[in-house]
Amino acid sequence: MALLKSLYRLFWVIEVTLFSILRFAVAVSGSGWTANLAAAHARRWAATLTRGLDIRVTLQGRPPDQGALVVSNHRSYLDIVVILSHTDAAFLAKAELKNWPVFGYAAQKGNTVFVDRSSPESRSMARQALADRIDDGVSVVVFPEGTTTAGPGLLPFKNGIFHMAAQKGIPVVPVSVVYENPEAPWTGDDFFVPHFLKIFKTGPLRATLTVGPALTDMDGESLKAAAHAHISGQLAALETPLPN
Repeated sequence: MALLKSLYRLFWVIEVTLFSILRFAVAVSGSGWTANLAAAHARRWAATLTRGLDIRVTLQGRPPDQGALVVSNHRSYLDIVVILSHTDAAFLAKAELKNWPVFGYAAQKGNTVFVDRSSPESRSMARQALADRIDDGVSVVVFPEGTTTAGPGLLPFKNGIFHMAAQKGIPVVPVSVVYENPEAPWTGDDFFVPHFLKIFKTGPLRATLTVGPALTDMDGESLKAAAHAHISGQLAALETPLPN
């Protein structure tokens, strides 16, 4: 019975995503594509998913209401839904996401900036695209660890995005996402469908989204260190250490 429930939820997520793509396409045909329009539709999609999947998000702090660089720890694909449900934002994603059925197509049509981390040219173009989104007043969410981890704690951050923020005077907002269910992280060689079915066999799924203060600095390394320290502190206060 629990498996049937999670299967139903998976098909429902696909249905909601396809309907959101259609609704967004209609909106674009009427007024044209803008980053703000895409962000607003993405937030509506995420809010619908959190309600329908019974993801109960406890929000601590206030998400930015103007364009900022939001940096977060990365536990799962669920992080995108949790963060988007509380703020209008674009995301930086690996180029591989384009190949995902349904969700990759939705990301391409929406507000996602893709990057091939092995290509310096792709990284440079992605940073410029992110800066353009922020200039339009849309926040951009980046997972600077570069991959998902089970935690607890935080991997070292990649450099480039922080140097861009320092050079352009963009505020950096540190954010942490913590799940009550220890099986919620999606890492390594886990496949999406089995993981989704396991997580949503029962409910609710509880998450805590903590938003820190906006950070500014003219030095990218200092900005990176400050963001890392702030998120590490947020995680230490909320995560349960793994047993020895």
